[in-house]
Amino acid sequence: MRNGGRGWLVGLLAIAAAMLSCVKVDLSSPPAPVMVVLPAATAIPSPTPIVWPTLSPRSDPLLFRVMTAGVQPPPICQFPDLPTEQHVSRDGDYDIRESLAVGRMECHVTRDSCAYNRLVGKLDPSIIYKKEESSPFDSEDLLVHPAMVQPLTRLNQLVQAEWGGTVQLRITDAYDSLLSHDPTDSNPATRYSLHYEGRAVDLTTLPVDYDRYPRLCALAICAGFDWVHNETTHCHASIKATSLCELCGN
Repeated sequence: MRNGGRGWLVGLLAIAAAMLSCVKVDLSSPPAPVMVVLPAATAIPSPTPIVWPTLSPRSDPLLFRVMTAGVQPPPICQFPDLPTEQHVSRDGDYDIRESLAVGRMECHVTRDSCAYNRLVGKLDPSIIYKKEESSPFDSEDLLVHPAMVQPLTRLNQLVQAEWGGTVQLRITDAYDSLLSHDPTDSNPATRYSLHYEGRAVDLTTLPVDYDRYPRLCALAICAGFDWVHNETTHCHASIKATSLCELCGN
């Protein structure tokens, strides 16, 4: 029995060895990695930065005459109201023409030109824009020469102070690429207006009130505009500044 059991065990071990010899395990190579597919990252576009021009303050004895003693009152404009169909320069000349007060128009600024790309917009959001032209020209009322930013901002503050916040400043026309400030039957090549360079704006109040425009025109002079004309239905105001056409070499 003892010798028979030992023979049986030897036979069993021989069978197991034979079975293991049929299994080939390659230990020289690591197992293949499991590939996990992740969703591709989505690019988030960055907004194009807007570079605003650096404007130096303009000294003017009429600008903001504010008392410093005690509580500071709102800005005060001491320039006299401008009657209907009258015009005046910043230094009080009621006879001087616009071209002599602020300089002549140099060219028509065309859309997408070098000069056009130097115009600026997005002024104080409390200013109202009429935007009466059809798209895309309706946005032109928001575009002005960079030197227009400060006087418009100051004028908006003066309007708020003058009427206790019940009246808003409205721009009915600013830059104009359609050359619409001349008769439609005139020669487009010879049409003339500082609106075509972004150096002029037409201003009203909102609510519309013609009786306020003599005062509005006076406030425009106090705000730093160089020439103002009370045209009855609005105040036309312009600035003396280097033409953007000249800056672009046109």
